[in-house]
Amino acid sequence: MRFNTPISDIYISILLCIGIAFVTYLARGGEFSRQLIIVFGYGGFCNLISLLLRNYWPSWRSYTHFIIVVSGTVIFGTLHAMLWSAWVPGESGLCQLFSLLGSALFFSTLMYYFFHNREKALRYESELKQVRLLQVEHEKALVTSQLQVLQSQIEPHFLFNTLANLQVLIDADSIKAKLLLERLTELLRISLKKSRREWIMLEDEIDLLDAYLGIQSMRLGDRLSYRFIIDENVNLSWNIPPYMLQPLVENAVFHGIEPRKEGGKITVCMNFKEERLLVEVKDNGVGFEGKSLHKGSGVSLDNIRQRLKALYGDRSYISILAPESGGVITKVEFFPREGCND
Repeated sequence: MRFNTPISDIYISILLCIGIAFVTYLARGGEFSRQLIIVFGYGGFCNLISLLLRNYWPSWRSYTHFIIVVSGTVIFGTLHAMLWSAWVPGESGLCQLFSLLGSALFFSTLMYYFFHNREKALRYESELKQVRLLQVEHEKALVTSQLQVLQSQIEPHFLFNTLANLQVLIDADSIKAKLLLERLTELLRISLKKSRREWIMLEDEIDLLDAYLGIQSMRLGDRLSYRFIIDENVNLSWNIPPYMLQPLVENAVFHGIEPRKEGGKITVCMNFKEERLLVEVKDNGVGFEGKSLHKGSGVSLDNIRQRLKALYGDRSYISILAPESGGVITKVEFFPREGCND
């Protein structure tokens, strides 16, 4: 079995031994170097016996460990001390022996309980980290399941409306119907790819947004225009969490542009700064004061917030603001990651 003793414990043991040697030197006199060697003997036996018990007999009770560690330290440490002439038989030899055994018993007990309590604290800290990690995993699983439910509610409604528009266009405008079918095929292809992965290439996400906005622009006609502004420092092969940007674009269409009589424009900007991907979805729609034609519950935005928190903690954010010029700007910032997709 592999021994597992932190380096910090060795340093602490050395410092304790030096301190104890200094105290015994002041109390008993003699050569400090000899006192140091004797104390290092006690400390070495104490750590060695404790290490053996922790690795080979971890199931034994703590008081059993204590008795074995202290008894073994006193016995072997005293024998080691006698080799260094800490106790020489003579007229006062018995008093010297009892003094040595008493000191050994006190300091070995002190060292044992110091490291025993420290090990318990480290173990509790490790268990707490595991609990927190498990909690984060459960939160991520919950958010993922909520996202799947949300997508199962949105996609059929959007798909049925698109197919209804396609049916009308087949007779009225076959060229436009063909273009709509191409956009729908691209959107479904990327959606199926995303549904099977925890991460997706940024390029695929942009293609999905382009296909989605293309379909909506056909539905709304001249009332909707859109464009993408992608900075040159953005790597399209980065991986990002799926369904992170599509709800933002959907909100801009349904709650911003569509309620506005004359329509409007949606701009998707992407930039990379300080290892973070900054995405802005801007529209010049009705803003917060306008009346949306679609009932919204804020579930999609709450879901994005929860996913960002589960994935990145406090290192990412999403914000929504209404500039004085009108419309809404939604900003989301998170860390992309390098990787390849199958």
